[in-house]
Amino acid sequence: MNARIHLVSWLLLATIVVGAASGQAPVKPLGEGDLASMIGLGLDDETIVARIKKAGLAFDLTETALQKLKGSGASPAVVQAVQDAAQAKAQPTAAPAAGAVTYDQVLQMLALGIDEEGVLKRLAKSPTIFTLDAGQVAALKRAGATPKVLEAMARVRAAPAGGDVSDLALILDCSGSMRELTTGGETKMAVAKRVMTDLISKIPAGLNVTLVLYGHEVFGGADDPRNCQAVKVARPLAPLDDAGRSELVALIGRLQPTGATPIALSLRTAGEELAKNNALCGVVLVTDGLESCKGDPAAEAAALVAKLNISFGVNVVGFGVKAEENAALQSIANAGRGRYYAAADAKALTDAVAAIAQEIQAKAKPAEKKVTLRRAIIVHKPAIEEFPALGEIRLISRGLGSTSTDGKGGYEEEIRVPSATVKYEILWVPKDKEMSPVAILRDQVFAERKLVEIKPEDYLGMVRVNGKGKPKKSIVVSRAGGLGSTERATECKRFGQIMVVPVGKWDIWIDDDKIEEGFEVEPGKLHELE
Repeated sequence: MNARIHLVSWLLLATIVVGAASGQAPVKPLGEGDLASMIGLGLDDETIVARIKKAGLAFDLTETALQKLKGSGASPAVVQAVQDAAQAKAQPTAAPAAGAVTYDQVLQMLALGIDEEGVLKRLAKSPTIFTLDAGQVAALKRAGATPKVLEAMARVRAAPAGGDVSDLALILDCSGSMRELTTGGETKMAVAKRVMTDLISKIPAGLNVTLVLYGHEVFGGADDPRNCQAVKVARPLAPLDDAGRSELVALIGRLQPTGATPIALSLRTAGEELAKNNALCGVVLVTDGLESCKGDPAAEAAALVAKLNISFGVNVVGFGVKAEENAALQSIANAGRGRYYAAADAKALTDAVAAIAQEIQAKAKPAEKKVTLRRAIIVHKPAIEEFPALGEIRLISRGLGSTSTDGKGGYEEEIRVPSATVKYEILWVPKDKEMSPVAILRDQVFAERKLVEIKPEDYLGMVRVNGKGKPKKSIVVSRAGGLGSTERATECKRFGQIMVVPVGKWDIWIDDDKIEEGFEVEPGKLHELE
């Protein structure tokens, strides 16, 4: 049994070594035995997880298979990677970028004898735009490519439909290699600035857009580690309007190519901006070369997919890159569930970005406005002529032994309610300083976020005590059956003065003498006492 396991392990290791030597990593999905063998070989988690992400699974992850995997010594990181791969396997449509095809794959199809119709169907599923030189065209013809196949390879095709997008990160390469001249005599940077400006002009208003630059500055010599940190958020994530569009265009117009190519860090930085919103998002990266700072852009793209709602994918445009570099850039798009565009010259770059702009316009979904309703009250002016003049309305909260005024205003003015749990008292404060404030409502909790409208006459009545002369102290309205005039609702200093009184039963005192007991005050009515 052990000999057989060691043999399987040796064969797996040999496959990996031979694949590495030939420059082609094996793409056969992993079986249960393959996973057990990798764990048995003592490979570290990072290596095993990377292999799982690259190859996928050849089996369905049942509960039995999962328990067997854990029993073989799989770490939590490996188990999670297997579960993610199983989910991706069950939902293959979630990765639209898997349909991208390379130049070498077209040659391979022709070598396998695939007829014209079959090759055209395969190309129709791929977003890749090929700009072929004379040598490549000759090689394709020798392999059996028809004029229709050659035309289809160079045609701008609609990319596989991505999901809606409301947040977009644009990443622009400003590295020193962008100073190189195109076949048209312009620098790569000049062309890139022009097409990015055109892209920005076509992004629908309201989309949240951020712009990230890399290689935009250089420090010391070429080996200075700060060069690989030269990544900048030139525009934080924010809705794009006419003013923002103009600022972006002006900013791009001032850019100059200078530094290194930290693609991985730029993707991570873009992800940090996109993480500000829990929204449908995507990335567009324009670069003329590969990572030069020992980062892993494909891993960073995969991390964005894992952490964010990357509905539109990580879309990569390779501008004037070497033929052998296309596969590495395409791997970024594949890992980010996006599309790769191989643009050999200025026209191809213009066409590629135009295709992306068209896709953004079709899928643009401006971020939904989340309207948070205000929690507030408004006290309307009473529709009663006799109602005394108002000084102000106060919103009072009462804690343990303390009273706090949390808001105040007049009639028809909104007063914000800070808390959904605190009990509040709404006081009607008269303009006449000789009269006492009155509680319209007590012990009110405003749990819902809404505007509460209050009519004073629904909760208050009026009492007028008539008499001759002037009270020695005051006229007091106090709680019915209470312990004397100290439990008062309100009071005034003279006869004939209208007092605002809460609805209910009250005792009425003149000085220290009770003149009415259990007197009922009705809402919105004036009660006269002679």
